[in-house]
Amino acid sequence: MRQQLRALGILTAIGIAAGGLAACGSLNQKSFEDDSALSGKITSVRLENGSGGVTVNGTEGGSPSLHRKVQYDNGDTKPSGPTHRIEDGALILGGCSGSCSVKYTVQVPAGIPVSGQVTSGEVSLHKVGAVNVSAGSGDITLEDVSGAVKVKTTNGEISGKGLAGGGIDTNTGSGDIHLTPSKPQNVQITAGSGDVSLTVPPASYRVSVKTGNGDKDIKVPNDPSGTYEIGLKTGSGDVSVKSS
Repeated sequence: MRQQLRALGILTAIGIAAGGLAACGSLNQKSFEDDSALSGKITSVRLENGSGGVTVNGTEGGSPSLHRKVQYDNGDTKPSGPTHRIEDGALILGGCSGSCSVKYTVQVPAGIPVSGQVTSGEVSLHKVGAVNVSAGSGDITLEDVSGAVKVKTTNGEISGKGLAGGGIDTNTGSGDIHLTPSKPQNVQITAGSGDVSLTVPPASYRVSVKTGNGDKDIKVPNDPSGTYEIGLKTGSGDVSVKSS
């Protein structure tokens, strides 16, 4: 009983310490939020954000807009001025210096391309065109993308559905990949460590699957003369491929 009470006391102390650290972290940071109307014609989006997430929503009609949340250390001067700019139709989402981070939510015309990178933070893209995006650490989520997709994250999950462009190329160092294209196309998937699931529309595919350590459940026939190519490679993780 004494040992059990001692163990309980240790766990309680650890919990209190963890809670204290979390509270300390939040107390040491300040934040503010604001909105910006985006004037002029926007034809693309480019991510140049260091730390902070980005959500891009493509919309039919309506005016483009931008919402941001800026976080900075308590002892630092409050950042001033915009962190975005528009150059030749490109909406460029920038970051801020030091320990500051910027999280964006933007509304832009549907079907425009998105490119660039974030160092840390989630990237979520909805109803956009071609995508060429990378994240150092963070998940990437794609939905209803009308263009080709090329995405990479060092540490994070990649998920996509309604992908209707001209090819998919995804790569994660560590993290799962779950994709559901809405039209037949070439698909290349590389995962250093993580499970892969792919659901493709009916068509003829040349299928190549390589996994260093993991189960394979391949329900799409390999047609050597298939119109489209599926290439999957994982270092460690299960792989599932099926038709919708």
